[in-house]
Amino acid sequence: MRSVPVGWHPRRRGRETVPRLLDAGIESLLELGSARCTPQAVGARAGVAPAALFHHFGTLEDFYIAVAEEVACRQLVAMQSLLDAAPPDEEPLETALRLLAELSSNRVSVIFLDLMGAARTDPVLAARLDALMEAYRRDIQEMAAQLPGLAGLPSGLFADLVQLALDLFRGTGLRGGDQRERLPLILALLQGRLAVLLDD
Repeated sequence: MRSVPVGWHPRRRGRETVPRLLDAGIESLLELGSARCTPQAVGARAGVAPAALFHHFGTLEDFYIAVAEEVACRQLVAMQSLLDAAPPDEEPLETALRLLAELSSNRVSVIFLDLMGAARTDPVLAARLDALMEAYRRDIQEMAAQLPGLAGLPSGLFADLVQLALDLFRGTGLRGGDQRERLPLILALLQGRLAVLLDD
């Protein structure tokens, strides 16, 4: 995930068009959804011809993956900022859940769900998006492990907890509302289950 993102080939990095297209892609997906996020819509928002998208990214699928990669990178930066500001006296698991809830509440996080929906009937896009989301999950897990006590959990169990939290908050985020209201219940359930698993 932290390698060079798709769409950021070295020869393109100095150009202004690529970041404008990525920003336009994010806003178009948020406003229109993947079904109406066309090269024409993205180009109009970026102030370039629709052909510029294909010139810089090759295909619409490549562009979608580049947008997802950009969103993931922004989310990782946001996660680190949240970690840096976390209260030192807060229980680590509670902190991790709270931060993941806040991260999943970011307006751009819905793009993951939108593209997952688009990938449901596109096996090639699905495979590429699955690989990206797995790398994103690993990075989130690595960052959450900065919290004292969490790094000591069995790696497989910790990975499952992170994936469970991400899936849970993405899903409940579709219903709207403040996800932090659900945290006490989720925390109690996880703490109870963890105690059983770690005693086995």
